[in-house]
Amino acid sequence: MTDADISSPRAKLVEGLWQLKQVCEQQDDQGLRHMHFNTLMKDPDYRFDIIRRASASRNPKIRQLAQDLGSLDSRDVLIAKNATHASRVVNPDIAATQAQRIHPGLPEQSAKGKMRGLVSALVVVIAIVALALWQIPRYLGGSQVIVSGSLYGNQHWTADKEWILDDLVYLEAGGRLVIDPGTRVLGRKGSALIITRDANLHARGTAALPIVFTSAAEAGQRKSGDWGGLVLLGNAPVNVADARIEGVPEGDTRAAFGGVDTSSNCGVLEYARVEFAGFEAYANNELNGLTLGGCGSNTIVRNVQVHHALDDGIEVFGGTVDLKHILITGAGDDSLDWDMGWTGRVQFLVVHQFPGVGDNAFEGDNNGDDPLAVPVSEPTFYNVTLISASSADKHQRAMTLRRGTGGHFNNMIVQGFSGELIDIRDVATVERLASSQMTFDALIAQRIGSTGKEFFAAEPGEKDDDGGFDEAEYFAGLESVVLGARTGLTGGAEHTRAPNYTPLLRGVSARGEQLQLPQGEFWDEAAAYYGAVRPGIKASWLDGWTAFPEA
Repeated sequence: MTDADISSPRAKLVEGLWQLKQVCEQQDDQGLRHMHFNTLMKDPDYRFDIIRRASASRNPKIRQLAQDLGSLDSRDVLIAKNATHASRVVNPDIAATQAQRIHPGLPEQSAKGKMRGLVSALVVVIAIVALALWQIPRYLGGSQVIVSGSLYGNQHWTADKEWILDDLVYLEAGGRLVIDPGTRVLGRKGSALIITRDANLHARGTAALPIVFTSAAEAGQRKSGDWGGLVLLGNAPVNVADARIEGVPEGDTRAAFGGVDTSSNCGVLEYARVEFAGFEAYANNELNGLTLGGCGSNTIVRNVQVHHALDDGIEVFGGTVDLKHILITGAGDDSLDWDMGWTGRVQFLVVHQFPGVGDNAFEGDNNGDDPLAVPVSEPTFYNVTLISASSADKHQRAMTLRRGTGGHFNNMIVQGFSGELIDIRDVATVERLASSQMTFDALIAQRIGSTGKEFFAAEPGEKDDDGGFDEAEYFAGLESVVLGARTGLTGGAEHTRAPNYTPLLRGVSARGEQLQLPQGEFWDEAAAYYGAVRPGIKASWLDGWTAFPEA
């Protein structure tokens, strides 16, 4: 009997996979550092993907191991699928079964042959049990589940556990992740949850039981940028070829988004908070609190708060996704940033720039390389409140519109920005006004600029960035834009711990008789007032599920 008879291809595959895991933990260059041995055993698709990615490694040892494994892998299930897939937990109880299944029905052997077969099986058992013992401390009291790497198929995260993101977590194409109301998802440093193109998220909380995506650090020690945030990618149109999301390693095809399906469904995100997220992968390449890339009109994003994001609160890259009942608080850069041809709709949006933190409430682009690219960014806004505390040490602007963006801005309150109200940059952006791809209707603003009355900045000489366009002159000619009016917001609107965004009934914001109201199923057609919250109301859509932790 030969060695090949005793050490079967099945056993060689298991031993090789264990070697690959060990090598990648020390020398990985393909994002394979946190592969899960148990999942390699029970999920042929996961194993195939790992081997494929390892075959492209720059490390020759990893590449050779992957090539050897490719010739051995028959795409069979190596152990029973009786462990929880999402948690990647290794079950020590299956070790004996694993050893038996590796050598089914061995013929009679010599004593020496039996001994060699036993040793081979014992190596596998030791490897599995060792991995199980290594992982046990990572599941504290059974109430925490650590998740990393790729997720496949149907996943279900329940509220009786805390789900801890360790590194970048990808829901792969064809997968569906359901997150129950009240569930907490905690992100470690460098982690993020990425719903790839052709995967789907169903995270529908309630006002009483919101879903919370936050830092894995202890409460009181959390800060902006503790983890990477939430990313949803889809197949809706964008105006950039081969679009890829920022903050993901170069060459990873799972970062791709965009297509031709205007209704592309990235999933549901409702009654959810995203806290202390966003990190810079490298210069000018960041993840935000919530990133939407190529998401279409069947995507639902409602009742979502993004709090203390290191970079942008929400960034929308193209697509047709709509937003409703959105709160962005304390963003480190821009609160709402869009580009690549976003044409969605927004109603009931509050942006609150905290003192000394952040730049623009809105930063709108079309395309940085080609401002005339199509589809043109042209989102439509109704019932928006933009607030800043006018901090002297930080130049905060309400809106920067540039690089050819369009947009329609209706029924808005703007208060308290230390910089100008609106800065329209680039000739291509100015031309959107002439083509009616950019419009302003029913906007009131108070306390803008260093004196509270400097709504627009002069741009003489080298400061001219829009071909001589004069914002002050243009907006003075719009009867529905009222500058210096009392918005009805009280000082409580600027508090960072327990803000009150409801305007008083006696403010201008309550006088909505002449307002243009949106028409259509998406819109609340009864919102005949300025701003995101009905003036004088005692209970608003913000109550119950929002929160404002400082750390």
